[in-house]
This record gives sequence, structure tokens and C-alpha cells, in this order.
Amino acid sequence: MKTELTLEIIRERWSPYAFSKNNIEEFRLKAMFEAAGKAPSCFNEQPWMFVYTTREDESIFNSYLGFMEESNQAWAKNAYAIIIAMARTRFTHNGKVNRFALYDTGMAVANMSLQALAFDIYVHQMGGFSVEKVRKYFNLSDDVEPLTMIAAGYLGSGENLPPEILRKDEVRRPRKYLNDIAFKDRLYNPAF
Repeated sequence: MKTELTLEIIRERWSPYAFSKNNIEEFRLKAMFEAAGKAPSCFNEQPWMFVYTTREDESIFNSYLGFMEESNQAWAKNAYAIIIAMARTRFTHNGKVNRFALYDTGMAVANMSLQALAFDIYVHQMGGFSVEKVRKYFNLSDDVEPLTMIAAGYLGSGENLPPEILRKDEVRRPRKYLNDIAFKDRLYNPAF
């Protein structure tokens, strides 16, 4: 008998394209960022920074959409919130390069994603955006790295999505098998 040991919330996580424009309550957004802030980090540096906007400020929301590639704008425009995750790449205590900053920020985003899902809020991260536009808009120093943009919202019907995008939501993308990612004793020796 096969037993599923992974937490249900982790098994159920996925990145939809169909979002509802319904408001996310502020306390839920706050909890998402608090969850991100609880992630572990090297020297407890907590190098992550998040900046977000909601559709309540149409002008800023549209500016954030403008950072994205058109293919992402087509579906992300329906989300309630857009979040940009950034990492400070130098330690504050000594100014040296923090080679763990991206890893640590990724863990913070994972925490945020799971907290969101606990509220039935879905997130879809994307790399298809202009880092340079984000840098210029926020006047970022060289030690701040924009990593991902995240659309967040409740699930929608997808009725206003182009058919080719809507089809992406109909079939979940497969995950790799465990023995393709976990190895024992030597690389590529299946662990399970």
C-alpha cells in the first residue's frame, strides 16, 4: 500500500493562470508576508524584500504589469496583487557578498506561497519580467537583486483568458519522480 507522506498543502500547491479580481483582505496579505519573514537565513540576515501593489491603485498596478513580458501580462492582469521579491546580496554586518541571499529569499517565497494557499489564495511566480525596468523604477542599488514577480489572488474561471493560456490550467504540469531528484551516497544513485 502506497502512503502519501507529503503535507496536503504542499501536494495541492500549483501555479494557476486564471485569477479572480476579488480583493484579498489586508490581514491575509500581512500573514503572507509574516510567513515569508519566518524563513531561515544565513546569519539571520533575512535578505528578502517584497514590494507589492494591488488593483486598488490602478496606476501603480499597471506600472507593475509594465515590467512583465506581454505573455505574462495577459493573465497576471486579473490577479488582485502583484508582488516583487528582491534580495539584498551583501551582508549588513560586514558588507561582504552573501552567496546565500537568493537561496534564503527563495525559502521566504516558499513560506509565503504556502501561507497564501492556507487562505485559498494562489500565487504564480514568474521570471518573465524586465529586471532593468524594476531597477530603474525603484532606483535600486547594485546590491539589491529583483528575483521574481508574483501574481496573487483567488482562483478565477479564466473566462477572459486566451484559449492557449486557459488550456495550461486544465492539465497540471507533471512533477519529476523522486528518484530523479534525490540520490543516496553518490550522484544519480536513486535514493528510493
